[in-house]
Amino acid sequence: MSTEIQTVRDIMLPLSAFPCMKESGTVQEAIQQLRSFCPIGSSGPCGFSELMVVDDHGGLIGRVTQQGILRVLFSTLLDPIDIKSFEGKTPPYSDLTTLLNGVLIREGVNHLNASLTRVIEKGIRVLPATTDLVHAMSIMVINRETVLPVEENGKLAGVVKLSEVFGALGDKLIAMNTK
Repeated sequence: MSTEIQTVRDIMLPLSAFPCMKESGTVQEAIQQLRSFCPIGSSGPCGFSELMVVDDHGGLIGRVTQQGILRVLFSTLLDPIDIKSFEGKTPPYSDLTTLLNGVLIREGVNHLNASLTRVIEKGIRVLPATTDLVHAMSIMVINRETVLPVEENGKLAGVVKLSEVFGALGDKLIAMNTK
């Protein structure tokens, strides 16, 4: 196996293979994009848990995650205030969320047309395409990131997934161990 140092550029997904949206979109459009996006040539389900938000020139604005969308849709339930546990009289209603299910779903529907700007995480870490894989791995593991945008020549070039970093490093270690 080559001892050449692999970089993020070697394993990143190009933007065409990862869901992206413009900032002018809605929460509903983001849900649809995350649920339906599948790169050309891919087979099977292609579920994504986040998407990148870009400006008209392809520059990175931020990202939208499933958790961020759910926090907006169900803000009453997921508000960080201390919600005391609720105990009903019967097992089917032992949880307050069960009692509020219909109300929470209606609340979620009311937020579908909210601007995507309500859920964009800005100021996220961006990796240069020249970042070596061990460095990328350490950044991603320490910061609990599973996907990070990759920049090359001052522009968003793609994304790197922790699963790809894991695979490339794992393959390298195994190959070195079998010599």
